[in-house]
Amino acid sequence: MDNIDLSLLDKRLQCELEKAGLLSCRKIIEMDNTEFQRIGNFSIKDIEHIKTVAANILLPNGFRTAKEAEEIFIEKWRKVTLDCKPIDEILGGGIPVRGITELFGESGVGKTQICLQLSMTVQYPLEFGGLNASAVYICTEDRFPTVRLQQMLPYFPVGSPLCRNKMENHNFADNILIDHIADLEGLHNCLFKRLPALIANSDTRIGLVVIDSIAAIFRSEYTLNELINRANDMRTIGMQLHTLADKYNMAVVCVNQVTDACDNGITVPALGLAWANLVTTKLYASMDQNKIRILQIIHAPHLAPASANFIIVESGISAVT
Repeated sequence: MDNIDLSLLDKRLQCELEKAGLLSCRKIIEMDNTEFQRIGNFSIKDIEHIKTVAANILLPNGFRTAKEAEEIFIEKWRKVTLDCKPIDEILGGGIPVRGITELFGESGVGKTQICLQLSMTVQYPLEFGGLNASAVYICTEDRFPTVRLQQMLPYFPVGSPLCRNKMENHNFADNILIDHIADLEGLHNCLFKRLPALIANSDTRIGLVVIDSIAAIFRSEYTLNELINRANDMRTIGMQLHTLADKYNMAVVCVNQVTDACDNGITVPALGLAWANLVTTKLYASMDQNKIRILQIIHAPHLAPASANFIIVESGISAVT
């Protein structure tokens, strides 16, 4: 049941909600207070009460069966496939749609390639591991790799023939929305204003946000005497990414650079603990002497440490044959 039970509210609030056409519990919870007040005569106390009623309908108090819990939280636990079997296996199906996934490694190991592939696999139907959604790709250093994307497009979907048949006339490029941002102010404006507006007003669901890379924004903006300000700015950006992921059930991938330091043979990601504490899943990409790429799970709340080998071919990332 998604509609709010108007009998739980007084007559005035019932009339205001009906007049505004706002009856969906999910929409009520997702709507911010400013927007609420713009569509009707609601005080902050009214809004809090209405949202509490809506929340109790969607997530009733008390115990529930495992099956009920699975049905309630199914959208929160979805993953985006990479359509590369060894990587999907270690990730338990793909990149989660909750929290922030950090992908770090040295230049040339395939980080952007992985992000390009995700930008297309997120468009797959649900039954094939996608979200049937579009991707937002934010570039902060280089321009978007359009030439590489064009090379990959004829091969997608790369895995299941059934998926390829179902998406035969699908234009993947039309569902990758690109932005180029060079500084913190631009990123803040994008994440707090333009992206929420896009999600709210778009007919297409946004299922993935890629920032390639997050390090470029914070490495160039600060001096040594401004580290506290940098940490606060990172927290602001990180918490907004968490909010967007939680509110809209989408995957967030932030590419990070590395430092010269090593920890147990693994190069340390840039930006230090201030950023590391905001990351939910941490993935490390590297390459051996034979040009074989390796993706390692360094930390994830739902996964054990593991690694998988892959190569980069014309169609994208692929298992080692």
